[in-house]
Amino acid sequence: MRAAGVYLALGLSLLALAACRPQTGSATAAKEEPAAERVVRVRVVAPKTGRLVAARTTGVTLAPARESQVAAGASGRVERVLVSEGARVAAGQAVIELEATNARSSLRQAELGLEQARVNLSRAQRSTQANLAPLQAQLEAARTNLSVAERRLKEGRELAAAGAIAAVELSGLEAARAQAQAAFDNAQENLSRARRANQEDLALLRIQLEQAQVQVQQARKALGETVIRAPYAGVVAEVLVNPGEFVAAGSRAFRLADTRSLEARFRIPPSEAARLPVGSGLNLDYQGKTYYARLVRTAQVPGNDRLVEAVAQVAAPLTPGATANLRYNLELAQGVLLPSGALLPGERPAVMLAEEGQARTAAVRVLGDNGTTVAVDGVPAGARVIYPVPPSLRDGDRVEVIP
Repeated sequence: MRAAGVYLALGLSLLALAACRPQTGSATAAKEEPAAERVVRVRVVAPKTGRLVAARTTGVTLAPARESQVAAGASGRVERVLVSEGARVAAGQAVIELEATNARSSLRQAELGLEQARVNLSRAQRSTQANLAPLQAQLEAARTNLSVAERRLKEGRELAAAGAIAAVELSGLEAARAQAQAAFDNAQENLSRARRANQEDLALLRIQLEQAQVQVQQARKALGETVIRAPYAGVVAEVLVNPGEFVAAGSRAFRLADTRSLEARFRIPPSEAARLPVGSGLNLDYQGKTYYARLVRTAQVPGNDRLVEAVAQVAAPLTPGATANLRYNLELAQGVLLPSGALLPGERPAVMLAEEGQARTAAVRVLGDNGTTVAVDGVPAGARVIYPVPPSLRDGDRVEVIP
């Protein structure tokens, strides 16, 4: 029994020594095998150069491009309203009639005054001819007498020089010539005086005729203003008077809207207004259809809301006062276009490029961002931009580009 115990103790010692001996085979193999290098599988996008635009949509209310408050040109009681609200009228069409009895009477009186002025002038012209005829005849007779006296005086002087007549006879011929000259001068003065008087009378009568013509024109204008007409073609949006009411000259009678061209007004930030030049095309969505609109003007000064008013015009048979959606594009920038998600988070904008099997960080400058696409500067031509960027990807990591 003692010997068995000794052998048992010896066996246990040998087992303990075997356990403490190093295992050189497997441990050495583990140390010699190198660790496997990490490779990240990524997708890439090819950057393109182009314009970055941002789509905008805003609600608008359609209003007539031209609307007028048409006023009465004369005072009077409203006799008839010829059209109803919403009716389309042509330029110059009568819309409201005022009571015109007094205006017609004034026109008749003015026409009678004009006719009287014409008669007076015509009669004065005939009378002038009748008055001047005798004076003209007297002047012609005096001229003839003067011519005879001058011829006789010339002949007498020739005879006196030859001693054929006495000096007293020559003196008589000179006196006769002087008397004929005086008669001629007197007849000429009488005719000139009569002509001046007649011309003054006729000038006065012509002035009276012109005054009568002006009065007729004014009376006709006053009568025409008893009818209130549409200054241009459009729709009578509102009638502001009723039959029987008194309307003063200059007071509003009806509201006229030119619906051939409608305006859509909207408000945008000044920065967007600078990118939306006048003349830009826009789309107007109304009742399932799209109409073309054109930007016609933009306010230069922002309002209290720090926005500027922009006005688009649409030439379509739409209903004034209706609401619609207005769509337009803003050009934000021009550069290399990438998905917005390709930008790496951080203070400085950058993207990750796949170059020769490695990931490389490249700094960029952001030119514009519309929420889904960015325009950047700094991406070389032909580069492959990693997108989407795996959260675990680091600069210098080995990458494998997958389709």
